[in-house]
Amino acid sequence: MKILHIYREADEEIGGVENHVKYLVKEQVKQGLYPTVLAFIFSDKNSISIKKIDNIDWYYLELKDPFINLFETSISVFIKRLYQNFNTKQKTDLILKIKPDIIHQHDYLSSIRLNKKLSKNFPVVFTNHSGEYLWLEKTALTRYFQKQFLNCFKAIIAPSNNLLPESSNSYLIPNGFSSEQFYRVSETEKEALKIENNCQGKIVFLCARRWAPNKGIIYLAKALNLLSDEVKQKSVFIFAGNESEGFQAYKKQINQELSECSNTDIRLMGNLSHEKLAPLINMSDVGVIPSIMEGLSLFSLELISTGVPVLATNVGGLPDVVKNEETGWIVLPKSPENIEKEITKIVINWPDSKLEINTEEFKEKYSWKTVANLTLKIYNKIT
Repeated sequence: MKILHIYREADEEIGGVENHVKYLVKEQVKQGLYPTVLAFIFSDKNSISIKKIDNIDWYYLELKDPFINLFETSISVFIKRLYQNFNTKQKTDLILKIKPDIIHQHDYLSSIRLNKKLSKNFPVVFTNHSGEYLWLEKTALTRYFQKQFLNCFKAIIAPSNNLLPESSNSYLIPNGFSSEQFYRVSETEKEALKIENNCQGKIVFLCARRWAPNKGIIYLAKALNLLSDEVKQKSVFIFAGNESEGFQAYKKQINQELSECSNTDIRLMGNLSHEKLAPLINMSDVGVIPSIMEGLSLFSLELISTGVPVLATNVGGLPDVVKNEETGWIVLPKSPENIEKEITKIVINWPDSKLEINTEEFKEKYSWKTVANLTLKIYNKIT
């Protein structure tokens, strides 16, 4: 069975969707399937290239976008993605050449028209990773349009209940994590990593998220400005994902907040691959996910699977895995005060505030093998 996975934004250094596809196709090869990947990105030109990654064909398609230099806000991003529905020919032509048995779509708004066209010739499965879905659920009118957008899919998969449409062809399949890359290290190894990175004797907080408005980074930045000097002196705050494209005004606002945090050890690591992220997680004591909109964050699974508790907001699928005082701490979204209060409690009471996490249950429930097996059942059901 030949499966074509399609997703938007071909940047292997960041992003949960990219990594979801990468790990899923590896498992599908082990199942005897033949996955292929089409990754597209909006650009100032049209081009196509192909790579062999782990013996899997990855097609990289650049699509010319007249709005590429448009000042990015949430509204302008929405407009740019809708515009791409008028630019489907290159993708359609390439897909017809690939001739898949099943198309597995991981993109949403910029592929509405493409999905309608493809569904006439192929069974199309959609994995709903998208905050776009949540935005469209807010009003009766947009919910009506959303139903029309989704009715071409043979099956819809969601990693969390808030992304799961109420339909008979919807299936809940949580995200997975790579146990080969993300695993618990000993306290001795953790301390050695801290010494190597000049963090010895400090409590390390890690926030590896794209700097986009829905990720809520600004509220963490504001929270750091509220911390006492005592808490600041005992802590290190590491950010990754701060060089992701777009939302320049939002990133400027975050940087301004961080620059005002006096006597605070703040480190911006840029965009990191999973290979480079894993040692940072192993060095960390607490992961931070301050999202205002979220499905089931891959980052949360990767943290908890290594025994690192998560300070997360009470949104989307986060409370499904971040259990208060068990695998982390839950705070209100959009509340710097709540985040500051929880960070202070953790630091002042350290090491008594440490949480002992049983990571064994994650290894099976959230493994990519489990995700691939559940996905294969859906493929078999629709063909």
